[in-house]
Formats: sequence, C-alpha cells, structure tokens
Amino acid sequence: MRRFLFPLTIALGLAVVSAPGRALAQPSPDQRAAAAALFEAGRKLQTEGKFAEACPKLEDSQKMDPGMGTLFYLSDCYEKIGRTMSAWVGFREVAAQALIAGQGEREKFARGRVATLEPQLMRLKVVIRPEAGQISVMRDGAVMSPGVFGTPVPLDPGAHVLSATAPGKESWESKIVLKDPGQTLTVEVPTLLDKKPGVAAVTPPGDKPAPGPQSNLTAGNSPVLIPSDAEPKRAWQRPLGITLTGVGVVGLGVGTVLGVMAKSTFDDANKSDCDATGHCNPAGITQRGSAVARGNVATGVFVAGAVLGVGGVVLWITAPSHRTVAPVGVSVGPGSASLVGSF
Repeated sequence: MRRFLFPLTIALGLAVVSAPGRALAQPSPDQRAAAAALFEAGRKLQTEGKFAEACPKLEDSQKMDPGMGTLFYLSDCYEKIGRTMSAWVGFREVAAQALIAGQGEREKFARGRVATLEPQLMRLKVVIRPEAGQISVMRDGAVMSPGVFGTPVPLDPGAHVLSATAPGKESWESKIVLKDPGQTLTVEVPTLLDKKPGVAAVTPPGDKPAPGPQSNLTAGNSPVLIPSDAEPKRAWQRPLGITLTGVGVVGLGVGTVLGVMAKSTFDDANKSDCDATGHCNPAGITQRGSAVARGNVATGVFVAGAVLGVGGVVLWITAPSHRTVAPVGVSVGPGSASLVGSF
C-alpha cells in the first residue's frame, strides 16, 4: 500500500496547484512595465531593419505579458530572419485569437500570412521500424511523442539533432540539415545494436584481490565484520516528507495573509467608494477587482499549501524506520569459532 502513497500524493498536489494557475500567472505591474519597454525596443529595431536583435526582445516581452499584438510583430520578425515554422505557428495563433476577439480584419490579415508561409515550410518525417520495440527518440533534446512518427512535422530551417535509445541497446544519433523551402526530409531510425557485454576486470600481478564472501573467516582471534542487514529502503522518503510539510505550512501562512489583505481591500472599497446598493465609482470598481484577484491568488496558495502539507505528513509517517544494526563479527581460533556483536 505504501508504494502507492507517494505517486498519489504528488499527482493530487499537481492537480490542485494547476487549478489556480491563471491567477498565479498574472503578470505583476513590474513585469508589464518591463514587457512594454522590451516591446518598444523591439519595434524600434524592427523599423531599423535589425531583425536579429529585435526578435529576442519581442520574445521576452511576449513571455512576460502575452498579447496578440506582440505575438503578431514577433511572428513577423521570425519570418524576416527565416524562422518560417515559428512565424507560421505565431500567425496561426494570432488568427485564432483575433477570431475569438471579433477582430475580423486582423484575423483575415494573419490568415493571409499563414497561407504565404505554408509553401515555404520545411518538414521532417521520422520513421520507426516495426521491430524497434521499446524505443525513445529525441529531437533537439526533446522527447518525441510516438504519435508523431511517420508524420511530416514543420521545423525551422537549419541543423537538427536526432537521437534514439532503448533498454539494452547502443544509442544512435544523427545530425540533419533543413535548407530548401518546401522540403520534406524523411529519416528512418535504424535498428539499434545490442550493447556489448562488460569485460571482467583483471587484477594486475602482485595486487591482492578484494576479499569476497568466501574470505570472511581468517586464522587467529581477530573478528571479521560481516554486514548483518541491508541499508533501509526509501531513505529519501522521510526527508522529502519533512520538506513538503514545511513548504505546506508556509503556503498555508502565505495564503492566509493574502486572504486577509484581499478581504481588507474589499471592505475598504465598500466603505469609501461604494453605496449601500452595491454600486461603486471607478476607484471602487478598480479596488474591488484588485481584491478579487488577490483573493484568487490567496485561495490557490492556501489550497496548494494544504495539499503539500498533507502529502508531506503522509510521507513522513509512512517512512520506514532507520534502525541502526551493529555489525556482527566471526572470531575463529584454534579448535573454536564464536559469533560476536550486538543484537
């Protein structure tokens, strides 16, 4: 039963933590300010034709504070430096967002850019032989999903590295280069060779071999120590349980403090900027919105702390005991043998 507790605890924790992800992922005012500055710098470099310098700034701006406009200009920048796949994906996303936002002209323009890039895309098709068995294939350091095998997938032009591994097999690696617009390159992963068996170590002349199980008894009365028990299993469980419990307690505390602050902000808005019927002036509406956002964050932190804390306690109390076992000694003398040690 114990072996199922740890995976179950972690899975439950991840599920709960991901629930308030939108609230926790909201950019702070500092991040928005930095994103705006990066966007302006990137756009200036674009107008100057310095696309290789502009793209990284637009990338960072989009990561800090995602926006449809930033993504549009970033996709345009990608197209200018030849990253056709990245530009194609970006314009497709812009078209989808514009459709949801009801921006028909922007959607139409983005779809036109998608259609222009489509014939220029370079694709890679990875083929796995049926007899390959349990094999893992990576492209540029990322594991490929088995469902992608046999399907031409668009990639940015340039060099890419394919590698494959399997239990008991020698690894395989190959470097491929995409350079022709419209090209589809097919690569078949070869059958991996069996690993060569290890070579037994040879003891150099004059060196004494390390004592094995058969050499535990020696002449004289000096005891020979023999391990009487193996190292306790799951030695990691207790420290991990303690750590998770501590993190959970901190999360509960932070969530409580944020919740109190959100409640205070909401009450202040009701007192000073809202009337008895619940109507608020612009300042009250802004203050209430801030309180709600802070409350969402507080809820997410509190629930995550509770789950991690409970998981930590479960791991802690179910960890195997670390009983120290004294070594056992065998003493052999003329005509006698004895067993010594603590039990």
